[in-house]
Amino acid sequence: MRYLEMEPSHIGGVKKLLDMCFDSSAWSESMIRSQLEKPCSYCTIAEECGDIIAYLAYEQIADEGSIIEVAVHPDYRRQGIARELINSALHNSEGLSEVFLEVRESNISARALYESLGFEELSVRADYYDDPKENAVIMRKIYENSGN
Repeated sequence: MRYLEMEPSHIGGVKKLLDMCFDSSAWSESMIRSQLEKPCSYCTIAEECGDIIAYLAYEQIADEGSIIEVAVHPDYRRQGIARELINSALHNSEGLSEVFLEVRESNISARALYESLGFEELSVRADYYDDPKENAVIMRKIYENSGN
C-alpha cells in the first residue's frame, strides 16, 4: 500500500470509492474536482495494487483546519489507514489552533477513531445528513500551542 497526494487522474477512482462508502450521499466528480482544486485543500489517497482504497480531503484556512471527507474501502477498514491519512494531514499543517469535523451520530467506529486522535464532541447539528436523515456530531481538536 502507498499513500499519495491526490491528482486529477485519481478523481474517477475516488468517485468509485465514495459511491461504495456513501451510496446516494456520495460527492459527484465535479465536487471532488472542486475540492482538489481549492488552494486551501490537501487531498490524499491510499492505493493498493492500483486501486484507490482510501481518501481524505482536508482544508486549512489560517490557524483552523477542517477534515472534510474520509472514506476507506470496507475491506480495508480497521487497519489504521484513516488514522494514517488524518495524522499525515495534521502533521503537514502549520500553526493550527483547532481542527473540526462532522460525523454521523450513528458512526460509532469513526467517532471512536476521532476521539483516540484527540477530538472531542463539541455539539450536535440536528438532521444534518440526508438519506437517511441523521444528526451530525461536530467534533474539535484544540492545539495548546500553535506548533502542532
